[in-house]
Amino acid sequence: MGGMWDLIVVGAGPVGLAAAIEAKRRGLRALVLEKGPLLNTLYRWPRETVFFSEARNLEIGGHPFPSLAPKPTRREALAYYRRVAEVEGLEVHTYAEVTGIAGAQGNFTVGYRGRDGEGSHRARFVVVATGYYDNPNRLGVPGEELPHVRYGIDEALGYWRQEVVVVGGSNSAVETALELYRGGARVTVVHHAAEIRPRVKYWLKPDFENRVKEGSIRLLLSAKVLEIGPRSLTVEQPGGLQTLPADFVVVHIGYRAVDRLLRQAGIRFDEHGDQPVLSAAYETSLPGLFVAGSAGFGSDTRTVFIENGREHARAAVAEIARRLAPAPRA
Repeated sequence: MGGMWDLIVVGAGPVGLAAAIEAKRRGLRALVLEKGPLLNTLYRWPRETVFFSEARNLEIGGHPFPSLAPKPTRREALAYYRRVAEVEGLEVHTYAEVTGIAGAQGNFTVGYRGRDGEGSHRARFVVVATGYYDNPNRLGVPGEELPHVRYGIDEALGYWRQEVVVVGGSNSAVETALELYRGGARVTVVHHAAEIRPRVKYWLKPDFENRVKEGSIRLLLSAKVLEIGPRSLTVEQPGGLQTLPADFVVVHIGYRAVDRLLRQAGIRFDEHGDQPVLSAAYETSLPGLFVAGSAGFGSDTRTVFIENGREHARAAVAEIARRLAPAPRA
């Protein structure tokens, strides 16, 4: 179907799908555009990932999320959200990367690049739900662009008997370090603070601390990375400089929202230039352009999850539906 869409949703992750479902329930014509496969972000997560949230807090559209344990796995989530998209009959175009958003409420043009070239769609409203996983924070040090520097791993087997330095001290770093250790790598964790984050998943933290205590994983705290070499990494600690062997370096120091489209659209950001200024319904300063999920929260990605991102989607689409509703007759 072509013509004018009521709503275009950018991003086919759980929050984007939640927005499309809400739109359909309200009788709106909605199109979802995704630059990769369906659920691109979850698809690229480590294969053994276990969610921190319980399954019921990840549900969208009122569809029950069955899982073998209270906290579902990545594999279960992929199957669940794919099936929900199918059952709901959502209009999702995958491998269609949005390149720009122009216009305003009632007449947006959304450009995209697909396998067959460039194109565009028109819509009355747009919701951006692009998440953050494609935009990891960088160290800003020499050598971080070398080919052995990674920002995540798929499986640990490729790192067997390799010297791997994991940079970071939060959930992703701890989980990756444990997976690499159990996959046969020699693991060193480097963290800039005096301790790993206290809010690391409660089933990971004691496991990690015990591996450090027994010497299976080496932990360097209050350590600042200065430089990455072809087979080494140099850190500065209170006691001086130290050079570590590093066949691979895996950096997990957080993410920031993928907000390129919002910035190109010229919306207003806060005084720090970090987060877009949003209304109570998650509308940007450009009328008709909304955000849902972490796309609207800049570097504050740790406070936005699927369970509250789906509420952003609901609020945004409710406001869109209100504006599209026919005016009452006099």
